[in-house]
Amino acid sequence: MPTTPLPSETEAVLDAAAACYLTVGVTKTTAADIARAAGMSRATLYRRFGSHEAIFLAVLERESLAMAADAEQHLAGITDPPQRLVEAMMYSLAQIRNRPMHAAIFTGDSAAWAAGRAFRQQALRQIAETAIRPRLVPAAAAGALTDQQVADIVDWILRILISFAAVPGPADRGSDDIRRQLTALFLPAFISALGPETGTGDPRVR
Repeated sequence: MPTTPLPSETEAVLDAAAACYLTVGVTKTTAADIARAAGMSRATLYRRFGSHEAIFLAVLERESLAMAADAEQHLAGITDPPQRLVEAMMYSLAQIRNRPMHAAIFTGDSAAWAAGRAFRQQALRQIAETAIRPRLVPAAAAGALTDQQVADIVDWILRILISFAAVPGPADRGSDDIRRQLTALFLPAFISALGPETGTGDPRVR
């Protein structure tokens, strides 16, 4: 069972792991690589931090919390719920591609491995919930959505985001194309999932 490391020790190990992911690759990095970069033995690393997967998830959580805070600031002036939802998804996609650590995790050879573990992280869901929760309040109040359905919708949106990031499609597909697809195809399906009792109309014109 891992012992509790000091905060400074935790940051040092997460920094070391992040550096390894950027230089060696996420799936090619070993616990020995991280221990060496952090200046400790592999036995000490395991004793204090547990498995390599636990370290990876901690790195992902740290990076995603910072991304979630930036997303919340970016969305602060957007009050129209459908616009806020699409903008949150577009912003998240851009950040996944532009932030070195998220790009290393969710693009290339590591995408499938990382995605399966990413869905466990509450930090990633905060980004989706920043835009989704306000849109779901009327449906939840009307009894049209259960907590499980809300969780399913968040999961659905995260899967869309990660699929776009990991498999971007044709080289000429730009952000305008993705925004068009989300607005024309995703939003109507999203509104339909809320049910008619919420009183929502066409999200593209609201």
